[in-house]
Formats: sequence, structure tokens, C-alpha cells
Amino acid sequence: MSICFLDTEFTDLNAPRLLSIGMTSKSGAEFYSEIDLGLEEGQLRRAASTDFVQDVVLSQWGMIDGAEDSYWGMGRRAAEWLIQQTAEQGAPIEVAYDYEADFELLAAAIHNAGLWEQVSLVVRPVNIDRLIGTIEGELALEAAFDELRARRLFRHHALADAIALREAYMALARALNRRAPRT
Repeated sequence: MSICFLDTEFTDLNAPRLLSIGMTSKSGAEFYSEIDLGLEEGQLRRAASTDFVQDVVLSQWGMIDGAEDSYWGMGRRAAEWLIQQTAEQGAPIEVAYDYEADFELLAAAIHNAGLWEQVSLVVRPVNIDRLIGTIEGELALEAAFDELRARRLFRHHALADAIALREAYMALARALNRRAPRT
């Protein structure tokens, strides 16, 4: 089974409303979409965002050309990307995340776009939050964020966080492979 890595940004922890979706495959294919703040729904989500989200997350808007969309469009594009990834791999795909709300918000957006029944057949959610606390995972996260600065992507940008999560996963997989007994 193939794997991709997911992160979302949202308005606040108590009543999260989706702001952006970032995903990357193990091989490096990327998907990113953010709510269009020029639309009424984007303005409402900005108003519902915490000060932290407004200062840190929304200040990173517009870094990726063509990423702005409506909530419906975000869900549709995310569904199409996941379906394309499974078609390219010829198998269902695990969607790995480190915070439960990430997958819930992705699923809700895809459901809103009318594609959840199709997508639910080819994705399997996997919470990998335990990776973040490992030494290998933390070092890989920091190295990924250092490299992403060249793309002007920083922590709390959904795509940057998804890429860093992939790097933590890969670093831990390499470390476990090195520790595995050889036969």
C-alpha cells in the first residue's frame, strides 16, 4: 500500500474550520489548496480564526500559485489528487497525519464536494503522531523546515508541515531499517 502525508490548517482548536490542505506522496508529488480569502466564505473563516492563526498561518497565504479555491473546490481537488495517486500506484493509499482533525477536515471537505464515497474506497487514514516525538523524527522535521525556507514555506503552512511529516516518517523508517537484525 502506498502512503501520502497530510496536514491541514484551520481556524481554531475548539471549532476548527478548514483553511488549507497540504499533501505529499512518499515520492514527492505535492498537493496544496487554501481557502480564497477574497470569497465570503474565506472572509468568514478569517474572522473565525484565532489571533495565532491570523498572525502565523494566514500570513503565509499566496505562497503557491493557483492554490486559492472555494471550500467545495478544495475538497474536489483534494479528492481528485488522491484518486490520481491511487491510480498511479495501482493500489489504495494510506493517508498519514499527526493530528486527528487533519483527516476529519479533509474527509469533510471531500464529502462536501460529493466525492467521499469514491475516495473512501481507496484511502485508509493512519495517525502517525507517535513519530514526532522520536529523536530521528524531530531532527528530520527541523531539517525539512530548514530546506523549505528556500521555497518560502514555513512551519504552520499545510504543505510545509506535510513535507516535514514525510521526512520524519522516512527518517524513522531508515533508522528502524538500520536497527533491524540482518539474516
